[in-house]
Amino acid sequence: MTVALYKARRSCRGMSNRLSGWCLALLVPVIFWGLPTQSVAEEITYRVRFSGVEDRALLNDLKSVSDMIELRRKSPPGSMRQLQRRAQRDANRFDAVLRSHGFYDATIEIDVRPRRRFVRVRYDIDPGPLYTIQRLEIVVSDALDASRANRHFRDIKSQTIGEPARAPFVLQLQDRLIRQLEQDGHPFARKVHRRVEIEHARRAMFLTFELERGPMARYGPVEFSGLQRVRPRLINNSIPWEIGDPFDGSQVRAFQRRIMDLGLFSSARIIHATELTTEGLLPFEIEFVERKHRSLQLGAGYRSDEGALGRVGFEHRNLRGVGERFSTQFTLSEQGYGNESRYSKPHFRRLDQNLIVTARAVNEETDAYRSRTIGTLVTVDRPLFDHVIGSTGVGFRYASVREDVLDEEFGLLYTPFGLDWDGSDDVFDPRRGGRVSLSFTPFRDMIDSRVAFTKARISATRYQRLTRRPQIDAAARVVFGQIAGAARDSIPADERLYAGGGGSVRGYAYQSVGPLDGKRPLGGKSLIVASAEIRWRMANDLGVVLFADGGVVNEEGWPENFEEILWGMGVGFRYFTPVGPLRFDLAFPMERRQGIDDSFQFYISLGQAF
Repeated sequence: MTVALYKARRSCRGMSNRLSGWCLALLVPVIFWGLPTQSVAEEITYRVRFSGVEDRALLNDLKSVSDMIELRRKSPPGSMRQLQRRAQRDANRFDAVLRSHGFYDATIEIDVRPRRRFVRVRYDIDPGPLYTIQRLEIVVSDALDASRANRHFRDIKSQTIGEPARAPFVLQLQDRLIRQLEQDGHPFARKVHRRVEIEHARRAMFLTFELERGPMARYGPVEFSGLQRVRPRLINNSIPWEIGDPFDGSQVRAFQRRIMDLGLFSSARIIHATELTTEGLLPFEIEFVERKHRSLQLGAGYRSDEGALGRVGFEHRNLRGVGERFSTQFTLSEQGYGNESRYSKPHFRRLDQNLIVTARAVNEETDAYRSRTIGTLVTVDRPLFDHVIGSTGVGFRYASVREDVLDEEFGLLYTPFGLDWDGSDDVFDPRRGGRVSLSFTPFRDMIDSRVAFTKARISATRYQRLTRRPQIDAAARVVFGQIAGAARDSIPADERLYAGGGGSVRGYAYQSVGPLDGKRPLGGKSLIVASAEIRWRMANDLGVVLFADGGVVNEEGWPENFEEILWGMGVGFRYFTPVGPLRFDLAFPMERRQGIDDSFQFYISLGQAF
């Protein structure tokens, strides 16, 4: 109460004697009656520092659980004691995070040191040695022979011993064991108990899983719900098993992926019954949510060497209700115009095979040639291995090609073969993994039978995350192309190999990298293009890219030395949208040729360069 009176007296200081008396007369009853008064506790300003943790992912996890960081601005402490209690809570949480990362002998020291304007809070963390999994025991409670059950998981055990003793890995291991039992016909497999033992002397984790297999099951009937415009026949034709076949959990997951790959559903939830029928069958129900099956596509771009470009297209993904697709796209640019239409039929003659029919008509005029062409191509593709799709087909293309002052007509019959591997994590904006594409296409001219040649092309791309914060990724690509079987001048100009422009070597005009007749590109029979990018995503929707491209095109064989390669470098900006990044690139030629190359090239388009 004395303190309160003192504060009241200070509040009335500076007034005249009469006013000061009235002020105290008004404030004293308030103090005695206990009416709420404003707190004058000072908030402590502090800064947080971490030392001793070099793993950026671990450091980010530590910061994510820190009250000191989370509450620094929201709820500053009112006393040093409250600050120290908050720091100690953090230390307890840090110990749990370190254990989840496999560090079971970590030390955490807290240093709270007042400075002139703030209090510095520093966590000195020594994670200690990384513990590893040294023993894995798997007990199947309802198995007749425990040793046989352990042999069943032999591969999983051999791949687990020696792995870091991290909590996410242990949980993934548990899921993997359950999936293994499901794959072997036990849909009701479950974990009964998990025991974790830590031996500090050996820096080891000992794991024991007790599992229950449940009864063996066979596939039962499948019912659908939610289908509106998609016919049940399409789903029935996609099911890879027959009623009565042994249950296999991996087969069910692959079936779900195949359904979603049709592009007809926003979700497809597969639910199996909670118990078997008297015949030992497991009934299924699939709950579908259909997405819109028609879409209109618009696109535009600009390249300083090719000019403006516009596209408009339409796609129907569910013709006749059985997943057949039809798409058509019209393109208009300063170099020409054209249309490409495509029809595809899933499950062609076998479950995982697609039939694709393409028709194309193009009028194109570049510095190298003028081409008017119309043609069609029929291909069949299907998965061959994990992430690998093989394709083959037959096509015919009629072309009228004008090169300089020479007009020629070609009727090209060709049979393309292709292999494509896609191990990237995203179609439009990949950050991890890679892609490899290989094509091999023999051509024969049906007008002049003496013209026959073969085109081969291989491209390999790699994506690698460099740092999480800041979010920096690296991307690299290399492309090799070769034409064999005919002299360059016998090959149609629009089938020769070219480089230069936004899709290959930025900084040089379209098709200008390679042999030239004055400024007119002649094309060649061999091609090498290499590209590298450092991609920095600064915010959720903005990014910066540094890139370098190099390429060479030769009339006949491969280049004898790297001095023939023309290099371009530049900087790009990315605006990330739901359908991929909008790309702005400014590129400069490093080996600028007098009278041929401009001082820079500028590109605007949708999607990463590769």
